[in-house]
Amino acid sequence: MGRINFGQRAGISPTPMLLIGTYNEDGTPNAMVATWCVTATWEVVELNLYKSRKTTDNIMKRKAFTVSCVTRECLDKCDYLGTVSGRKVPDKVERTGFTVIKNGLVDAPYFAELPVTMECELLRIDPGEDDISVRVLGTVKNVSIDESVLNANGKTLDFDKLYPVCWDNFSNDYFIIGERLGRWFTLGKAYNHEGFHYEV
Repeated sequence: MGRINFGQRAGISPTPMLLIGTYNEDGTPNAMVATWCVTATWEVVELNLYKSRKTTDNIMKRKAFTVSCVTRECLDKCDYLGTVSGRKVPDKVERTGFTVIKNGLVDAPYFAELPVTMECELLRIDPGEDDISVRVLGTVKNVSIDESVLNANGKTLDFDKLYPVCWDNFSNDYFIIGERLGRWFTLGKAYNHEGFHYEV
């Protein structure tokens, strides 16, 4: 079997499906689905958003946002939040029935039904690589994790309980992440003839 070229496309797949939470001018909650997001450093996240998004305006004004991992249980509600604009449907979060939690650290909401959330303070907004998008950088002030998805020791996340969702930008389908393959930087020991160790 050979390889097939799909042309000039930023096709990094799969990508995590995330829900970005912000407040509107009147204090009502807003949320949008985002997949173009990465951790820029250990304490900074990067969102690539369209300038036209209500979320982008909210982040500029409130200087804060939350990033929550979308789970299988909430996928239909999050999918809906990604299909409608907060400019046209200002009560879209209310329609989902999500429980809005007022954040104590940053001026942005998170949602009780989504068990893993990063609470972020705006660091800066950079121009995007095109005329329609911007790069939003946020400093993570806290990561909030519901006890229901922690391991028995209460100190680490248990992926077997989380059921996080990712998106494939070739098929436009959602997939579940779940199978544990091993601990990082241990699977390649057979090739590490020099005995190098990774240090943070």
